[in-house]
Amino acid sequence: MALTLPKLAVPGLALGKKQLPAIVGGVLVLAAAGWFGWQYFAEQAPPPPAPKKPQAVTATKAPAPAKAAAPADTGQARDKLIEEVLVATGLKQQLNQLPARLVAGVRQSDRQQTQASAATVKAIEDAVAKSFTADGFKGQVSADLIDNFDQKRMQVLLKDFSTPAAKSMTERERASPSPEALAQFARSPAATKPSPQRAGLIKRIDAATRASELAVETAFVSMKELSLGIAGANARKAAAIEKSIENQRAAATKKIRDATLLNLAFSFRDASDADLGKYAAIYEAENSKWFYGLVYASLLKEVKRASTEAGARIGELASKPGKGASPAAKPVRSKAGADARSCLGQATDAAIIKCAEQYR
Repeated sequence: MALTLPKLAVPGLALGKKQLPAIVGGVLVLAAAGWFGWQYFAEQAPPPPAPKKPQAVTATKAPAPAKAAAPADTGQARDKLIEEVLVATGLKQQLNQLPARLVAGVRQSDRQQTQASAATVKAIEDAVAKSFTADGFKGQVSADLIDNFDQKRMQVLLKDFSTPAAKSMTERERASPSPEALAQFARSPAATKPSPQRAGLIKRIDAATRASELAVETAFVSMKELSLGIAGANARKAAAIEKSIENQRAAATKKIRDATLLNLAFSFRDASDADLGKYAAIYEAENSKWFYGLVYASLLKEVKRASTEAGARIGELASKPGKGASPAAKPVRSKAGADARSCLGQATDAAIIKCAEQYR
């Protein structure tokens, strides 16, 4: 499963005209480049998986009851199996890399903040880096796998992802493409005019792993929780924030899904259709669906926690500029660079949203 998530890009505390209207002075910018647009995916329905041949049912001798393991031994064996599955599926490495990618997205956005001082940029990056950690993601995933541990399912998963063919495909997923390589691929016929068969295979993997669904939900969960964390607890502000964010969902969802499909296609660009079909079948198996359903929920849970924490930290920077920003970094009171938090003083939600529209 390739973790293809939108970059977390936290704007500075002053907003420009071309940025998303940020009622609380800072939200996540969805950087899943919309120019990707793999239109053929939207038009091609994924082919159904090949029917499985019925297996003959044979009587088997009941195995002799195994000697019960000591609790400590059982826990160690369980943890070892979970670790092996995370390694075999490539998730361990991807979870290790995820925080660095998120911070890189923040750094890229901060470079576009012409009014933000170096101190402010550094303080925002530090707030995100402290909240989104590899230990946090791995800890949440492992904890949920322990709570829902199923030895038989995990053993089957380990076997499926340990085959030479699966290992080869997992290695492809682990690779981190450079922006230049991905942009070049996006302009190639493999991306702009994939065959119906290829498009369907990519969509099968996406559907089974819920990769694009995870990318969309992560973007909006992050945006909401980070924004609320910065704004602080206030029912009226919270309602206005949620309405503003949801207004962006329809336009952003397709871009994020297209970007996710493109990343998957790029990862498997050198694989044959036959090998990709076998790999898709592994993901479509019930054990894989069970596993990735747990991973999906775990990642969203940790994203929500980390976003709330990061929002609170960035909110402190906004209220105490002396700790993270210099006087020069304070918002300029003009339509081009004004701080959208001034809209919070409006009497109604409608007035807040109308006021925030000035800062697009």
